[in-house]
Amino acid sequence: MVVNGRERRLQRLLPTRSGRTVLLPIDQPVTLGPIRGLTDIDQALPVLLEGAPTAVIAHRGVIRRVPVELSERIGLVMHLSVGTSLSGRGHVKVPSSTVVEAVRLGADAVSVQVTFGAPEELTMLTELARVVDACAEWGMPVLAMTYVHGVDPTAEPAKVAHAARVAAELGSDIVKVPWTGTPDSFEEVVTGCFAPVVVAGGEQADQWEAVPSMVKDAMSVGAAGTCVGRNIFQHHDPGQALAQLRAAVHDGSGEHR
Repeated sequence: MVVNGRERRLQRLLPTRSGRTVLLPIDQPVTLGPIRGLTDIDQALPVLLEGAPTAVIAHRGVIRRVPVELSERIGLVMHLSVGTSLSGRGHVKVPSSTVVEAVRLGADAVSVQVTFGAPEELTMLTELARVVDACAEWGMPVLAMTYVHGVDPTAEPAKVAHAARVAAELGSDIVKVPWTGTPDSFEEVVTGCFAPVVVAGGEQADQWEAVPSMVKDAMSVGAAGTCVGRNIFQHHDPGQALAQLRAAVHDGSGEHR
Protein backbone atom coordinates (compact mmCIF):
# COMPACT_ATOMS: atom_id res chain seq x y z
CA MET A 1 0.00 0.00 0.00
CA VAL A 2 1.30 3.45 -0.93
CA VAL A 3 1.22 5.80 2.06
CA ASN A 4 0.71 9.48 1.26
CA GLY A 5 1.63 12.57 3.24
CA ARG A 6 -1.78 12.93 4.88
CA GLU A 7 -1.66 9.35 6.15
CA ARG A 8 1.86 9.78 7.48
CA ARG A 9 0.88 12.91 9.38
CA LEU A 10 -2.34 11.41 10.67
CA GLN A 11 -0.31 8.45 11.94
CA ARG A 12 1.45 10.83 14.34
CA LEU A 13 -1.89 11.88 15.80
CA LEU A 14 -3.68 8.52 15.68
CA PRO A 15 -1.11 5.71 15.72
CA THR A 16 -2.47 2.73 13.79
CA ARG A 17 -1.56 0.24 16.47
CA SER A 18 -3.96 1.76 19.01
CA GLY A 19 -6.11 4.21 17.06
CA ARG A 20 -6.03 6.32 20.22
CA THR A 21 -4.61 9.73 21.03
CA VAL A 22 -3.88 12.16 23.87
CA LEU A 23 -4.01 15.68 22.46
CA LEU A 24 -2.90 18.65 24.54
CA PRO A 25 -4.46 21.98 23.49
CA ILE A 26 -2.54 25.05 24.68
CA ASP A 27 -4.23 27.59 22.38
CA GLN A 28 -6.37 29.11 25.15
CA PRO A 29 -4.29 32.28 25.84
CA VAL A 30 -5.46 33.81 22.56
CA THR A 31 -9.02 33.72 23.88
CA LEU A 32 -8.40 34.15 27.60
CA GLY A 33 -5.02 35.87 27.95
CA PRO A 34 -1.91 34.55 29.76
CA ILE A 35 -3.78 32.10 32.03
CA ARG A 36 -2.25 30.12 34.86
CA GLY A 37 -0.10 27.28 33.63
CA LEU A 38 0.77 29.01 30.36
CA THR A 39 1.84 32.46 31.61
CA ASP A 40 5.52 31.80 30.84
CA ILE A 41 5.22 29.69 27.71
CA ASP A 42 8.96 29.03 27.38
CA GLN A 43 9.01 27.60 30.91
CA ALA A 44 5.78 25.66 30.45
CA LEU A 45 6.52 24.02 27.09
CA PRO A 46 9.37 21.68 28.13
CA VAL A 47 7.44 20.54 31.22
CA LEU A 48 4.26 19.83 29.26
CA LEU A 49 5.92 18.17 26.30
CA GLU A 50 8.13 16.00 28.51
CA GLY A 51 4.82 14.56 29.73
CA ALA A 52 4.59 12.93 26.28
CA PRO A 53 1.19 13.86 24.89
CA THR A 54 0.60 12.40 21.43
CA ALA A 55 0.44 15.93 20.02
CA VAL A 56 0.15 19.53 21.16
CA ILE A 57 -2.32 22.04 19.66
CA ALA A 58 -1.13 25.64 19.53
CA HIS A 59 -1.15 28.84 17.51
CA ARG A 60 1.76 29.52 15.17
CA GLY A 61 3.65 31.79 17.59
CA VAL A 62 3.91 28.96 20.10
CA ILE A 63 4.59 26.31 17.43
CA ARG A 64 7.67 28.34 16.49
CA ARG A 65 8.90 28.11 20.10
CA VAL A 66 8.61 24.33 20.47
CA PRO A 67 12.16 22.98 20.90
CA VAL A 68 13.20 20.90 17.89
CA GLU A 69 14.31 17.98 20.05
CA LEU A 70 10.79 17.77 21.53
CA SER A 71 8.94 18.23 18.25
CA GLU A 72 10.77 15.19 16.87
CA ARG A 73 8.64 12.93 19.08
CA ILE A 74 5.55 15.05 19.78
CA GLY A 75 3.02 15.78 17.04
CA LEU A 76 2.23 19.42 16.26
CA VAL A 77 -1.24 20.70 15.39
CA MET A 78 -1.47 24.35 14.35
CA HIS A 79 -4.71 26.06 15.35
CA LEU A 80 -6.11 28.33 12.65
CA SER A 81 -9.03 29.96 14.51
CA VAL A 82 -8.90 33.09 16.63
CA GLY A 83 -11.30 35.12 18.78
CA THR A 84 -10.81 36.85 22.14
CA SER A 85 -12.86 37.34 25.28
CA LEU A 86 -12.02 41.06 25.06
CA SER A 87 -14.76 41.33 22.45
CA GLY A 88 -17.28 39.68 24.73
CA ARG A 89 -17.77 37.12 21.95
CA GLY A 90 -14.70 34.94 22.15
CA HIS A 91 -16.66 31.98 20.79
CA VAL A 92 -16.81 33.65 17.37
CA LYS A 93 -13.73 32.57 15.43
CA VAL A 94 -12.04 33.97 12.33
CA PRO A 95 -9.02 32.66 10.38
CA SER A 96 -5.65 33.46 11.92
CA SER A 97 -3.29 31.72 9.52
CA THR A 98 -3.14 29.32 6.58
CA VAL A 99 -2.50 25.68 5.82
CA VAL A 100 0.57 26.73 3.84
CA GLU A 101 2.03 28.38 6.96
CA ALA A 102 1.35 25.19 8.92
CA VAL A 103 3.28 23.22 6.30
CA ARG A 104 6.15 25.71 6.50
CA LEU A 105 6.32 25.30 10.28
CA GLY A 106 6.36 21.50 10.06
CA ALA A 107 2.93 20.91 11.59
CA ASP A 108 1.40 17.46 11.39
CA ALA A 109 -2.18 18.78 11.20
CA VAL A 110 -4.29 21.90 11.57
CA SER A 111 -7.32 22.59 13.73
CA VAL A 112 -10.35 24.83 13.24
CA GLN A 113 -13.11 25.75 15.69
CA VAL A 114 -16.76 25.98 14.71
CA THR A 115 -19.26 27.35 17.20
CA PHE A 116 -22.65 26.09 16.14
CA GLY A 117 -25.75 28.08 17.00
CA ALA A 118 -23.96 31.44 16.83
CA PRO A 119 -25.14 33.96 14.21
CA GLU A 120 -21.74 33.54 12.54
CA GLU A 121 -22.11 29.75 12.25
CA LEU A 122 -22.27 29.74 8.44
CA THR A 123 -19.11 31.85 8.21
CA MET A 124 -17.24 29.42 10.46
CA LEU A 125 -18.57 26.42 8.51
CA THR A 126 -17.43 28.04 5.28
CA GLU A 127 -13.96 28.50 6.77
CA LEU A 128 -13.83 24.85 7.87
CA ALA A 129 -14.75 23.75 4.35
CA ARG A 130 -12.09 26.05 2.87
CA VAL A 131 -9.45 24.63 5.23
CA VAL A 132 -10.45 21.05 4.37
CA ASP A 133 -9.99 21.86 0.68
CA ALA A 134 -6.56 23.41 1.29
CA CYS A 135 -5.53 20.45 3.45
CA ALA A 136 -6.49 18.04 0.67
CA GLU A 137 -4.06 19.87 -1.61
CA TRP A 138 -1.22 19.75 0.92
CA GLY A 139 -1.85 16.34 2.51
CA MET A 140 -2.69 17.77 5.95
CA PRO A 141 -5.18 16.24 8.40
CA VAL A 142 -7.87 18.48 9.93
CA LEU A 143 -9.09 18.50 13.52
CA ALA A 144 -12.47 20.23 13.99
CA MET A 145 -13.26 21.62 17.44
CA THR A 146 -17.04 21.70 17.71
CA TYR A 147 -19.13 23.56 20.28
CA VAL A 148 -22.80 24.55 20.41
CA HIS A 149 -23.23 28.08 21.71
CA GLY A 150 -25.43 28.56 24.76
CA VAL A 151 -26.10 24.84 25.15
CA ASP A 152 -25.32 22.62 28.14
CA PRO A 153 -23.93 19.49 26.43
CA THR A 154 -25.18 17.29 29.27
CA ALA A 155 -28.73 18.57 28.77
CA GLU A 156 -28.81 18.49 24.95
CA PRO A 157 -26.40 15.79 23.73
CA ALA A 158 -28.30 15.49 20.44
CA LYS A 159 -27.04 18.95 19.48
CA VAL A 160 -23.48 17.87 20.24
CA ALA A 161 -24.01 14.82 18.01
CA HIS A 162 -25.40 17.04 15.24
CA ALA A 163 -22.38 19.36 15.36
CA ALA A 164 -19.95 16.43 15.33
CA ARG A 165 -21.66 14.87 12.33
CA VAL A 166 -21.51 18.14 10.39
CA ALA A 167 -17.75 18.35 11.01
CA ALA A 168 -17.28 14.80 9.71
CA GLU A 169 -19.52 15.45 6.70
CA LEU A 170 -17.36 18.44 5.76
CA GLY A 171 -14.24 16.26 5.72
CA SER A 172 -12.67 16.61 9.17
CA ASP A 173 -10.28 13.79 10.10
CA ILE A 174 -10.79 14.11 13.88
CA VAL A 175 -13.64 15.81 15.73
CA LYS A 176 -13.38 17.29 19.22
CA VAL A 177 -16.58 17.48 21.28
CA PRO A 178 -17.49 18.29 24.89
CA TRP A 179 -18.43 15.53 27.30
CA THR A 180 -22.20 14.95 27.33
CA GLY A 181 -22.42 13.68 30.89
CA THR A 182 -23.02 9.93 30.52
CA PRO A 183 -21.55 7.05 28.52
CA ASP A 184 -24.93 6.37 26.88
CA SER A 185 -25.34 9.93 25.61
CA PHE A 186 -21.71 10.12 24.49
CA GLU A 187 -22.06 6.84 22.63
CA GLU A 188 -24.76 8.50 20.51
CA VAL A 189 -22.27 11.23 19.59
CA VAL A 190 -19.56 8.72 18.68
CA THR A 191 -21.92 6.44 16.76
CA GLY A 192 -23.33 9.33 14.76
CA CYS A 193 -19.91 10.67 13.75
CA PHE A 194 -17.94 8.56 11.28
CA ALA A 195 -14.72 10.49 12.03
CA PRO A 196 -12.75 9.64 15.21
CA VAL A 197 -14.10 11.58 18.19
CA VAL A 198 -11.96 13.01 21.02
CA VAL A 199 -13.46 14.32 24.24
CA ALA A 200 -12.68 17.82 25.50
CA GLY A 201 -11.73 18.54 29.09
CA GLY A 202 -13.43 21.91 29.51
CA GLU A 203 -12.71 24.16 32.47
CA GLN A 204 -10.57 22.91 35.33
CA ALA A 205 -12.46 20.27 37.31
CA ASP A 206 -13.05 20.70 41.06
CA GLN A 207 -11.63 17.21 41.59
CA TRP A 208 -8.92 15.90 39.28
CA GLU A 209 -10.14 12.33 39.67
CA ALA A 210 -13.25 13.24 37.69
CA VAL A 211 -11.14 13.82 34.56
CA PRO A 212 -9.59 10.34 34.06
CA SER A 213 -12.96 8.87 35.11
CA MET A 214 -14.68 10.84 32.34
CA VAL A 215 -12.01 9.73 29.87
CA LYS A 216 -12.49 6.07 30.77
CA ASP A 217 -16.24 6.44 30.26
CA ALA A 218 -15.70 8.11 26.88
CA MET A 219 -13.23 5.44 25.77
CA SER A 220 -15.61 2.67 26.84
CA VAL A 221 -18.14 3.80 24.21
CA GLY A 222 -15.74 4.28 21.32
CA ALA A 223 -13.94 7.62 21.73
CA ALA A 224 -10.55 7.86 20.01
CA GLY A 225 -8.97 9.80 22.85
CA THR A 226 -8.83 13.13 24.63
CA CYS A 227 -8.23 16.79 23.94
CA VAL A 228 -7.72 18.08 27.50
CA GLY A 229 -5.92 21.36 28.20
CA ARG A 230 -6.60 23.30 31.40
CA ASN A 231 -7.00 20.18 33.51
CA ILE A 232 -3.44 19.27 32.47
CA PHE A 233 -1.48 22.52 32.39
CA GLN A 234 -3.19 23.88 35.53
CA HIS A 235 -2.59 20.63 37.43
CA HIS A 236 0.05 20.82 40.18
CA ASP A 237 1.95 18.04 38.37
CA PRO A 238 1.20 18.16 34.62
CA GLY A 239 3.46 15.18 33.90
CA GLN A 240 1.60 12.99 36.37
CA ALA A 241 -1.75 14.18 35.02
CA LEU A 242 -0.71 13.33 31.46
CA ALA A 243 0.50 9.91 32.56
CA GLN A 244 -2.89 9.19 34.12
CA LEU A 245 -4.71 10.33 30.98
CA ARG A 246 -2.46 8.19 28.79
CA ALA A 247 -3.28 5.21 30.98
CA ALA A 248 -7.01 5.94 30.77
CA VAL A 249 -6.85 6.30 26.98
CA HIS A 250 -4.59 3.38 26.18
CA ASP A 251 -5.78 0.87 28.76
CA GLY A 252 -6.09 -2.45 26.97
CA SER A 253 -4.88 -1.10 23.62
CA GLY A 254 -1.37 -2.48 23.93
CA GLU A 255 0.14 0.94 23.37
CA HIS A 256 1.08 3.59 25.94
CA ARG A 257 2.52 6.36 23.86
